Amino acid sequence: MTLTTRITPETRAALERAAKKSSRSLSQEVEHRLNASIRKDYAHNRHPHIRALAEAIAMLTFWVEGRTQKHWNDDPFTAEALRRAIESFVVRFGAAGAPEIPASIKEAVARMLPTLPYRDQFLTPAGVGDDVASHIISWIEHLEGWRLSPTPDKRFDVPDEWYLYSQLASDLGFSWVRRWQKLMRKEEG
Repeated sequence: MTLTTRITPETRAALERAAKKSSRSLSQEVEHRLNASIRKDYAHNRHPHIRALAEAIAMLTFWVEGRTQKHWNDDPFTAEALRRAIESFVVRFGAAGAPEIPASIKEAVARMLPTLPYRDQFLTPAGVGDDVASHIISWIEHLEGWRLSPTPDKRFDVPDEWYLYSQLASDLGFSWVRRWQKLMRKEEG
């Protein structure tokens, strides 16, 4: 299907640069960005509290990096400042009071093998948070280097979130590779 539209020369030039960088045709780049925008709108409209937190974290990152003049994933000071900013934000706007273990967490832990030595850690907010973060980190690092097509291919049963993980892997790279490269640069210099 063809769609004709008018855009400014600046927008076209930006799209052409993005297409070249991502090894896509101009048409594929436009379709990729339209699909991403539609998926983002759907997700944001479904969960406004998640959208608000994501936007706040983006703003916190912008401001912290502005003050340090360094990127959070390149500089330990900036990374720590950002961790503190996010924690302060969540403490301020998150639910107050003593945490109570949700029934869904109790049920999930009850299904685990009783002999697992670390089983009880999943009954704590830290345990749940670490487990969720580990899950997402492993998917991002598992998909690092994969270049999924710009639009989901309906011939394959690939979850939509794999496309996001693939993009995150492309933008962030392997955390252990970044750390190893920094270590090598320090040893050389």
